[in-house]
Formats: sequence, C-alpha cells, structure tokens
Amino acid sequence: MKKLLAGFGGILTGLATFYLIYGWYNVFPWAIVALIIGYTGKNRRDGIINGAIFGYFLFLVYIYAGYKGRTDTSAMAKFILFDALFSLVGAFAGAIGAFIGNWLKGKIRK
Repeated sequence: MKKLLAGFGGILTGLATFYLIYGWYNVFPWAIVALIIGYTGKNRRDGIINGAIFGYFLFLVYIYAGYKGRTDTSAMAKFILFDALFSLVGAFAGAIGAFIGNWLKGKIRK
C-alpha cells in the first residue's frame, strides 16, 4: 500500500511543482517529500524502495508535463523512451533522499 502511495505522491508532487512552483527551487519540495518517505518507512529497505518509486514517478510526470515537442508517433515514441529512461535518475535521487530520511530517523530517535 505504501508503494502505491509513494507513486501517487510522486505524480501529485510532479504536477504540483510543475504548475505551481516551476523553477529550479522546486527541488526543495521534492527533497522534503523524499526525506519524509524515508523517515516514515517501516525499515531502511522499505523506505528506499518507496523513495525510488516516488522519484521515478515524480520525474516521469514532471518531464511529460513539460513536453512541448512534436506529436507525431515517431517523436512521441522517442520522447516516451527518453522520459522512462531518464526517470531512473529520479528513482536514484528519491532513493538517496529516502535513505537520508531513514538515517535521520535513527539519529533523532536515539
């Protein structure tokens, strides 16, 4: 269930930051949500997986929302492939943020 919420959170955060906060500073809400996901994770593994899911869907939706290119089939197929592959960077970033959030949970609770 948390994986579904992480994916849905990534979609909502991607859309909200694209349409409401568009700019370089939208990384701040992204990082805060990734930290929260890691902090609330049941364990380190769960938090990192949920953070990766969050980051993947965040990048996927954010990049897709900003697409202003051609709409022919060939161009869209290339863009969708690029978007899906580049979103792996988002998964890595979300996993790192969640890892840090989980690490902070261990430091704060001691």
